Amino acid sequence: MTAERLPAGEPLPVSRRWRGRLASVESAAIAGIICAAGWSIGLSVLLKSPVAGASDAEIRRFYGGPDVGRDAVLALQVIIFATIAFIWFVGVVRSRLGEQEPKLVGTVFLGGAIILAGLTLVGAAVLAAPSVLVEAGGTPDPGAAAISRALAVTVLSVFTPRVATLVMFSTAALARRARALPRWLIVLTYVVGLAEFVNVTISTPTVYVFPAWIALVSVVLLVRPRPQPGTANPVGG
Repeated sequence: MTAERLPAGEPLPVSRRWRGRLASVESAAIAGIICAAGWSIGLSVLLKSPVAGASDAEIRRFYGGPDVGRDAVLALQVIIFATIAFIWFVGVVRSRLGEQEPKLVGTVFLGGAIILAGLTLVGAAVLAAPSVLVEAGGTPDPGAAAISRALAVTVLSVFTPRVATLVMFSTAALARRARALPRWLIVLTYVVGLAEFVNVTISTPTVYVFPAWIALVSVVLLVRPRPQPGTANPVGG
């Protein structure tokens, strides 16, 4: 009995199944939930560092505490993993749209996602830098630690939310075209995105808005019923 030969270049059935699973809407939703949880947890750990207006004594006391450096390094690892999950989320969404993706909106979606991922990593790195210095055996200068915190706040609370609105708006536009999300969530996305864009505060809660939004979108993608055959829904199908 001879084994059946596949045509040259044809992937194995097991490979096809795994490709289908990795490119499914469920995988995008799971990646989105991992991203939301990872960014929220990682940033919450790093944001425990003294605020920019803290006294020198408060800064020295915090960075003299046990496990400060180790916790920061672990938080960075979580944020990196969450960022990879975010890129996977973006990749699956674009692959599901395929040729039906509007070029303009698709470019904004991809470009905004790449910039957002970069800003998040840079902001987290700057925020964690004094703690990483402690882990490396050094002692951060209070003035330098305050500047590091102020720079991180600028990246995470000023630049990042505005870029996140590009991802939110473009996602809403793509979802509306593909009928992949309910109308109430598309409207909510526009409202929250507009509020984030015009917000002029630098309060800490602003860094959690996008993770909360992507978690909501991901949960809806998981629980929303699959469309009937013939329904235009390239993202959620």
